[in-house]
Amino acid sequence: MLKLEYPSNVGPLLHIALWLGFLSIGLFVPIATNWYLAVPLIILLSLLNLSLTIGVMHMHTHRPLFVSHRPNRAVDILCSLPGNLTAAEMREVHVLNHHRFNDGPGDVTTTVGYERGLSAIWYWVRYGAIVKYNTMRTIFAADPTPRRRKTRHQFIFDLAMYVAIIGTTWYFVDFNRFVLFYWVPFFITQVNAGYFAWLSHAPAREYEDDPSTSLNNAGNILNFLIFNQGYHSVHHRYPGIHWSQIPDKLDYMRKVDPGVIVPYWMVAQSGWRLAVPGGFLNERYGNKWKARLETRLETDTVRNRFLPWFAWI
Repeated sequence: MLKLEYPSNVGPLLHIALWLGFLSIGLFVPIATNWYLAVPLIILLSLLNLSLTIGVMHMHTHRPLFVSHRPNRAVDILCSLPGNLTAAEMREVHVLNHHRFNDGPGDVTTTVGYERGLSAIWYWVRYGAIVKYNTMRTIFAADPTPRRRKTRHQFIFDLAMYVAIIGTTWYFVDFNRFVLFYWVPFFITQVNAGYFAWLSHAPAREYEDDPSTSLNNAGNILNFLIFNQGYHSVHHRYPGIHWSQIPDKLDYMRKVDPGVIVPYWMVAQSGWRLAVPGGFLNERYGNKWKARLETRLETDTVRNRFLPWFAWI
């Protein structure tokens, strides 16, 4: 049954369709290799890669997009194609491990010891390998529980589907085009995914109160594109709610220190802030944003007027 859990889930499905469409343009449209088309196409594919790998897969693992099993498994496989991140990895490492230990002892993706300098960059680059290694170590351990055995079978199947789909496509299309429009965005996504995971917690490590231990990317346009998932403190407080319900929980942001509320995007291009002490924090912007939030809460206008699925502060 192709029934969405929430009508708003058409948004994440649109991102999947856009990724497939732009990739097809790159692989099959003759003029796509002209630099003035190739460069923006690679940028779009890299952003959509990150959306599917970290955004859509993330929300889908917390709350499946459909109400039935088979369509959800199709989404699992489609979201694994841009960055080779399977649903099993997202569940084991992020949902079950990261949300339990929240970047502290026991979190296999902890940023402790990787807050600054070259160690931070090293974290960004190897994040994908950390996720895959710890997933395999967990699900291939001896005497697994029935749930872990099921996850193991799912992981093997999804990885085999990834190899078959990507391998077959590469075989039948132009070699150079596939490198340009698949592998270049793929490797950019590996770094962006690691940067996003690092950015979510490492710069906020100086704060001890629980609401402020996550960095919040609060820009309106960004949260429109990533389905309200920039409000990371809200996500950690309410990890099981649907993304369209996040605006109803933004009163929680009142407890968040303004320093960890920032306007920039969570892609590696903002990584230059690593060279500036405290460069990832922005108390001035946070105070202004919290003032706007208070006004929106008082007037009950937290949601976008025209697209009420989204927050607009």
